[in-house]
Amino acid sequence: MPFLFNETETIVFSLALIRITSFFFTWPLFSQAVLPTPVKVLFSVAVTACVFPVIDRSGVAKETLELTLMWLSVKEAFIGLFLGFLSRLLFFAVEFGGSMISTAMGLSSATVFNPASGSTSTIIERFYIVLLTLLILSLNVHHAFISALVESFSAVPIAPAGIDLAAISNQKGGGEMVQMVTIAGLKMSAPVMVVIFFLNVAMGIVGRAVPQINVLVTSLPVNIVAGLLVMIVTLPALILGLDRDLAQFADLLFKYLRAI
Repeated sequence: MPFLFNETETIVFSLALIRITSFFFTWPLFSQAVLPTPVKVLFSVAVTACVFPVIDRSGVAKETLELTLMWLSVKEAFIGLFLGFLSRLLFFAVEFGGSMISTAMGLSSATVFNPASGSTSTIIERFYIVLLTLLILSLNVHHAFISALVESFSAVPIAPAGIDLAAISNQKGGGEMVQMVTIAGLKMSAPVMVVIFFLNVAMGIVGRAVPQINVLVTSLPVNIVAGLLVMIVTLPALILGLDRDLAQFADLLFKYLRAI
């Protein structure tokens, strides 16, 4: 028996599709340029079809939707992009920490194309981004992000009512986001940076004591080897730290979701 949608349900389905598509096109796990756009669109349609039966449509009138259709489309796109941006915060922290490690090791000039952001990034950044992606998939954290997307239809139903931006700003605004990203990036890069700092101090002392040694040429491979060894040794602790950061950023996502 075919499913018959009336005009109101068709509009609600389209608006829900806009929110879900906006989220998936900015979600780090799905925003990769190597992933074909038709796959993203079809996946968004499939998720919308699964979520549509539980979307609250009480009090939604066809006349009201038709009069404010443009505003509702912009609102749904904003909500999807906002949730996608919040889900990228930990990836920003990993990119920040990886960039600091690359600079300390002298590998900042060795860059590769990053399909997630459409720009170039260092090799260390790409390594940590892949590691974070695998960690998210292994811990099923992506289920939490999708659950937050589904819960957003209860927190912010499809209705002409506006978004409470004042409630969002009361959640410490963007300062808390910047603080969390900076702290997470510094914690990730701190072991390598501290070791390389003391190593450079030692190389400077050796250079002053034995002028025959070319410290500028010798320090580069020494910094790279030392940085890689520290990265390998601290990898288990890094994974545990990323696990805690994932929970922290997921709590932040749900907190802002409830405040919308």
